[in-house]
Amino acid sequence: MEQVNGIGPASARARLTYVAVMAAGAGLFFLSFGAIFNGSWTLLILFLLCYPGVGAAGVRIGGVRPTLVALLAVVPALPWVAWLFPASIPEAGLLRASLWPALVLLMGGLTYMGGRVVWRPSGLS
Repeated sequence: MEQVNGIGPASARARLTYVAVMAAGAGLFFLSFGAIFNGSWTLLILFLLCYPGVGAAGVRIGGVRPTLVALLAVVPALPWVAWLFPASIPEAGLLRASLWPALVLLMGGLTYMGGRVVWRPSGLS
């Protein structure tokens, strides 16, 4: 299990968790991206509700901190948001284009909340 205080190398299980969380985050972001462009708001809500599950699974199974899980889940979305946000401003305006960064913040927050629900500090286990 990964050292919760950050001292020492990460275990193989923690490294595998990092990769799995990034893959899940990338997959969920692209599914959300597709749902937005197809106008399927029901699917968007469904995909957003999967983020707390990713956070909970990463913390419970992988034994890593909720903050790290949340950051790793949204890392794959950052290059796309860096492209979509400025590209959307001329057509949609600043306020509507700001929904892309807000969506990524929401994704990270939901992942953190899901991980925080199941997280137990190492001293209490």
